[in-house]
Amino acid sequence: MQRVLREEDLTLAEPLQPERLQKLVYRYCPPSIGNLFALPRVGNADALEWWTELAGQPRHFSELPADGQEALTQRLNQRLLALGNLIAELEKRGETAAADLRELPTSPDTSNLYAVNGEPLLIRWVPMLSASTPSHVYPTTSPQPSPTAIKPTPSAPLSPRRRWVIPLFLPLLVGLLLLGLWLAFTHWERFSLIWQRSEGETLPFACRNDDTPPPEFVTIFDTSGSMNLNIHTSMEDELWFYNMPDFLRELRANDPRIQRMMAEPSRLTVAQHAFSDLVQAIDPNVDIGLVTYQGCEATIVQGVFSAEQRPKLIEGVHRLAANDGTPLAASLLQAADMVDGKVRDAVILAFVDGADGCDQNQCAIAQDIASRQPRLRVNVVDISNSGLSNCIAEQTGGRVFGSQDAELISIMLKDAGRETLSEDYCNG
Repeated sequence: MQRVLREEDLTLAEPLQPERLQKLVYRYCPPSIGNLFALPRVGNADALEWWTELAGQPRHFSELPADGQEALTQRLNQRLLALGNLIAELEKRGETAAADLRELPTSPDTSNLYAVNGEPLLIRWVPMLSASTPSHVYPTTSPQPSPTAIKPTPSAPLSPRRRWVIPLFLPLLVGLLLLGLWLAFTHWERFSLIWQRSEGETLPFACRNDDTPPPEFVTIFDTSGSMNLNIHTSMEDELWFYNMPDFLRELRANDPRIQRMMAEPSRLTVAQHAFSDLVQAIDPNVDIGLVTYQGCEATIVQGVFSAEQRPKLIEGVHRLAANDGTPLAASLLQAADMVDGKVRDAVILAFVDGADGCDQNQCAIAQDIASRQPRLRVNVVDISNSGLSNCIAEQTGGRVFGSQDAELISIMLKDAGRETLSEDYCNG
């Protein structure tokens, strides 16, 4: 964690408000929104300090070039739009937290905006007071009207008539509590975190004609070492990092450029959350196969998971660690062996961040697969946006989806599935 700014002339209007709101933000929102709001702390001499868990050199919005300001503003607007949609969903569900989250800013002044490794960071996002003139409210945020204070009245002793009522209603309260727990556990999917679930209807992955079985579906999940890099790492930075000798890389561990590359959100973290969204959106009639890496030595077939086994699949993907090389070509062969692709339609969705790194030609492998299994398509979701694996999709009649925007990865991944496994695909 690092300090972004120290201010000696300001104080919080409501000292407990930031902690209360941030607990709600981290409870209901993904980390990308939680990290949007800097943490206020009281430092030496009662000065107000703003801290963040984001790694990298903080730069004020005014210090950025024009293109940097535009990119940061666009990313900020995406975060705030996602936050607004989440609050609206909470309101539909009658969640009391929605009213508290409405206290967060929706259109903050850029004078309160910083960039940390390309990520937006807001300070002064709660009402502020001038330390020298407590009655003056700092104008950079719109304070919410405080509720009228209600003084507690002394509690009168219970009358004998009221005392016998309490034991009477106690079994009823216990029964209601047990009923609530039963509903929560038997209908847990209705209460899961909003940001982990897909929005909208289930993707129409299965063919609706009873005579036509749904396509076989296998995913390739990249677990190479480069997945540990920050989601916004450029190809230039990645080549610079991996072309460096190991001993020099260790000696330069505190280099700001390397620290930015190793900061969250990593490609792996973003991929894991996006994969969860995809799994929860897939038609229950479609089983999901999963292939991962184990360096250049081997690829691992994690299995084929039915609808009932999807919680186990999601849990397993979130336990994956990124390490070693990228046997993309070998994983394609492994995934192709899991499906028919000749008389029955099949789809492979390759979730990768680059090209094969194990001295194999993934383009030639894809061409060979296309000749042997003409009804097999491979869609490529490239979260590094490098374009190095586009040939896989081109050879097999699939499509390429590429982005380094963490907010759009889940949408992109589901679009990749919708493109290949829709009802139109079954009728083709």
